[in-house]
Amino acid sequence: MKIYLNEQDVANAICVFVADLERIHPEEVQIEFLFNEGEGVSCLVKMYNRSFNYGEQQMSDAIGFFLDEVHRFSSHSMEIIIHFHEDEGITSEVSFTY
Repeated sequence: MKIYLNEQDVANAICVFVADLERIHPEEVQIEFLFNEGEGVSCLVKMYNRSFNYGEQQMSDAIGFFLDEVHRFSSHSMEIIIHFHEDEGITSEVSFTY
């Protein structure tokens, strides 16, 4: 089974993940996606007066957390791949290995 997440789904996953870590509401987290040809996909996470960067691994962790906590999929059986598309932006493909 595979699940495809669009850019908004990926952003929601990261907001929920950061909110859980910081003990705040997901609405208090802002995301700005970045793509660098040599470095790949990343995002700038902003909340209150703080900001930090998430690389692909942290973004994958956030997606796994989101699917596990919110949708009750087992994050231990996921393979998460993050893509950048000119038209679609940041997307993710999640494969399950049961």
